[in-house]
Amino acid sequence: MSRFVVFFLSVICMSASWAQAPLVVSTHPIYLIAKKITQGIEEPQLLLEHQTGHDVQLTPAHRKMIQDASLLIWLGKEHEAPLEKVLADNNKAISILKSGILQPLPLRNTRGIALKDTIDTHVWLDPNNAVRIGFFIAALRSQQHPENKAAYWNNANNFAKELKVASQQYSGIGAARPYWAFHDAYQYLERPLNLKFAGALTDDPHIAPTVAQIKYLNETRPYRKMCLLAEVSANPSQYRKLGDLSFQSVDESLAQQQDFVVAWQTLAKEIRTCVLSAQK
Repeated sequence: MSRFVVFFLSVICMSASWAQAPLVVSTHPIYLIAKKITQGIEEPQLLLEHQTGHDVQLTPAHRKMIQDASLLIWLGKEHEAPLEKVLADNNKAISILKSGILQPLPLRNTRGIALKDTIDTHVWLDPNNAVRIGFFIAALRSQQHPENKAAYWNNANNFAKELKVASQQYSGIGAARPYWAFHDAYQYLERPLNLKFAGALTDDPHIAPTVAQIKYLNETRPYRKMCLLAEVSANPSQYRKLGDLSFQSVDESLAQQQDFVVAWQTLAKEIRTCVLSAQK
């Protein structure tokens, strides 16, 4: 456990008055993990409901939720930059990306080259990272509620087992299958789903692909028909020139789901179906 975490655990334990206050979690996928860990004990609160970490708009109700929390878990400024000003000096706020518990991957450009000193913040998509986050939440909450320690850890162990079973369904299935992404947000799924990144249309889903990048993808396409993973909002006119596609709309934020394992399984099934439909 990192010195950062040990420090914050000691701070948390100093104030007994926090023990009765709620657990608040910043974004939806981490909230879903927190629900698994606190099941039957307490109900965590989601701070950014119907918002992503990139488009934060805090209301007085949000600020009160932050103030009243006994523990606020957020990913960190790399994912939720607008929250940094509010949470940077909050000794109840713990950043997962700063905790040292994860195995983060660097961002990649549209052609798959890793970018130095960057972090791809979609860490929850890797089952191993999701399990680590679960145990991290169990450890933090157990410090505040030692009377519930056994229950938190039991939930964390059950979550780990459940997610392991779900992810093992896809491991080792044939050769790695290449895929395209509208923007590169799914690399944490490549190992568990046996995928190979063959390029993205754009670095930013809000910026249209360049003619040069579309040309590059067409010239280097591994299969005649390719799977393209994209947000629902992706405009067909932006990828029509890629020719024969198996298009799959996906939501890496799991925003419409209420159970993390079910959400991960649904996403994995959709992606696997898409890539398997690609033809040489």
